Formats: sequence, C-alpha cells, structure tokens
Amino acid sequence: MHSWNSSRRILLARSALVPVAALSVARLAEAADAPASARRSTNIALILAFCKAGQARDVEGQMRFIAEDGIYHNMPDAPIVGATGIRALLTGYLTGSDATEIIVHNIAEARPGVVLTERLDRFRAKGKWIDCPVMGSARIENGRIQEWRDYYDNAYLARQMS
Repeated sequence: MHSWNSSRRILLARSALVPVAALSVARLAEAADAPASARRSTNIALILAFCKAGQARDVEGQMRFIAEDGIYHNMPDAPIVGATGIRALLTGYLTGSDATEIIVHNIAEARPGVVLTERLDRFRAKGKWIDCPVMGSARIENGRIQEWRDYYDNAYLARQMS
C-alpha cells in the first residue's frame, strides 16, 4: 500500500491530479474552452464549465450538464433526484443570494468519470458574503453529471447566515 505522498507523486506523474492554487472559475474554465487535444481531461473540463455556469448564475447553463435522472446530494441534506428537482435547488441558490463566486482550489479525476473538487463556494445575501468550503465529488456518464455530492460543515454555514 502506498503512502499518501507516494500516491500523490504517482498521480502527478500520470497528470491525474491537477493542483490549481485558488484560481477563480473564470480562469479555470479557460480549460473548458480549449481544444480537446489540449485538455488533461474532458471530465475535468465539464466540471469546470458547470462551475463557471454556476458562478455566472446560469441555471439553464448548469442543467445542460446534468443527466435527466441525475442525483444532486448536499451531504447534510437528503439527495435530490431528477433534473426537475435539481433545477429547483439550483434556482433556489439564485433567489437566496445576489452574487456567487466559486473558487476551485484543487481538481482531480480520481478514476475515469469521477472528478473531485476542493472549492470555496461564496454567496452574497443582504450585502454579506457567506463562505462555504466544500469537497465535492461528481460522477460523469455519457458526458453528463450523473451524481454530484458536496461535503461541507452545515453548522459553519448556518453560523454565517445568522
């Protein structure tokens, strides 16, 4: 069994781990606009484009990446199943805030079709920014997000909202 440092070196050598050092989605999403031959992973590009649409507050843009029977699971809450419910959830983020930032610290394709993101999702509501550090996992099938899972500290988020 490899240690984390050994495994990390292996992933870096295989270009499977892409350190990003706190760049905004706008800069990261340039990879999504690059020709396929220049991308490290089309799945990473898909997730970055999904995040870019989220930062642009474009729910329909995000929905283009979601499978009709997809699952969106904010781990402190029950999973949302199906595009209709996911659209309602994403729309709710827009009505509860007036600005959004998504800062991707790290992104990696753990295995084909599974993309991990370490992010800071920020929402401005009533003039106050609310920060939500997130570790996310997305499973992609046939060019669409089949499962999206976000892990975060709900109590930390609630304290900022009070």
